Amino acid sequence: HNIANDRYQLCFLLFCLFLASVSSVRKLNNIDDLKNTRYGSSSPHHGLQLLFWFAQRVDVDQNNNMYLNFNPIRGDYGFHRFGNHERILPLLRSRESYHTFGNLFLQRANELPNYVHENRNNMLESNMDRLIVCMSQNRPGRILSVFITAHNSGRNDFNPSVTYEITPALILQLRHPFKCNSDQNNVYIILSDTAEKTEEDRCRQFLNQLGYKRNDSTNTRRQKKRSPDSQYNTYEGIKLEIKANKKGCSKLIWEIPDDIIKQYKYVYIDICQNIYSTNTNEICTDVKKEVKITKSSDALDTSVSLNAGLQPRLRLYTSYFSKADIWYGPEFDGANRVIPIRIKGFDASLQLYTEDGKASARLYIKKTFSDWKKIFSHSWVGFYKSSQEKNDAYSTYQYADKFTKIKDFSTEDYDIYHYKSNLVIAPGVQLRFLLDKKYDKVLAQTIWLCVLFFFIFRWTEQANKIE
Repeated sequence: HNIANDRYQLCFLLFCLFLASVSSVRKLNNIDDLKNTRYGSSSPHHGLQLLFWFAQRVDVDQNNNMYLNFNPIRGDYGFHRFGNHERILPLLRSRESYHTFGNLFLQRANELPNYVHENRNNMLESNMDRLIVCMSQNRPGRILSVFITAHNSGRNDFNPSVTYEITPALILQLRHPFKCNSDQNNVYIILSDTAEKTEEDRCRQFLNQLGYKRNDSTNTRRQKKRSPDSQYNTYEGIKLEIKANKKGCSKLIWEIPDDIIKQYKYVYIDICQNIYSTNTNEICTDVKKEVKITKSSDALDTSVSLNAGLQPRLRLYTSYFSKADIWYGPEFDGANRVIPIRIKGFDASLQLYTEDGKASARLYIKKTFSDWKKIFSHSWVGFYKSSQEKNDAYSTYQYADKFTKIKDFSTEDYDIYHYKSNLVIAPGVQLRFLLDKKYDKVLAQTIWLCVLFFFIFRWTEQANKIE
């Protein structure tokens, strides 16, 4: 009897230890809790930026239920399924799933704004942080829980000691605008109801409140500082951008401080095509165009067709034989940083993007929507030169069931189909999804906007990457 009782107690103890190991995630209820963790508290970490950006897209109701205004299951912003194989998070119930994002080297992570990307380089610390949500298949759009975590240094597993649950109360605090009123020690920033600041400004104030430590290049505006790597100088104020012109080609825009132009004898900007939407090597194998720079700022129309993965690269030489100082601008997102638009009433979405400078369309079809071709047998996507055109004044069109499936671009829950038109991509071009051959049932529409997103990041020599 005693042996059986001892075995029972041992089994019970082991069971309790097991439960503790899979569910003891500390909850963060307010900004002070978050500050005390020191999570992602220095450059080039981006976890705090991820969390702030995410909180702006969460609605919290009076019962503390959280709802998103986008769809992680569709892969928006680089979200993908998280298996929780290491059991750093609580075990899932039936029809629940974890989804994670934060890997800046995924193609759809280019949909995130510049303040999330701005510290990205090929140093390991710049891509370690992640955010995870738990969702229910029975209630799409509702978030059951939110977590932040980070990879262990140099490994693909996660560190349970820096894994925290974010409560709705903290989400609500992060949604409030920040007013830049410092205390005597310049440590805290007081919350305010003013909405005058832009999202990026408010994020920077949030980072200041948490004591986020920036390197010299992010702390100093347009001033030269020595970086930790003594062979390089870092600068703030360098701006590079690729956007669309009216002919479906890339327009290169740059702004370089005068002191850099004067310091370097040779200055070039390359338009590089990233063959893979992951990491960019310092030496790009596919340079589409090289531009010698003589002016500190300008805009140049080029003949390089717009494609996802185009990226400006600045090369600076002090002499003909010197090694180049290398800077990269943001990678061009083929969908212009606009996520798919839901087709009203159906588990399907529409997205406008560009391929070879032409307006193209993607259909995201949920795999459970198995009879979509039958239901959409008379549905079509119209391509319009502007939003002012009437529904029957399309430039070209294609029936939905004639779209081609993209084999290597599907997600766990969605199949993706595409069609490339002959219409040149340009600001104002619009897609519309019409249910039938009549012109009065527009279920989705999306437009190509002229979006500016300057930022610059430095590429160092350490080629480390986390999957």
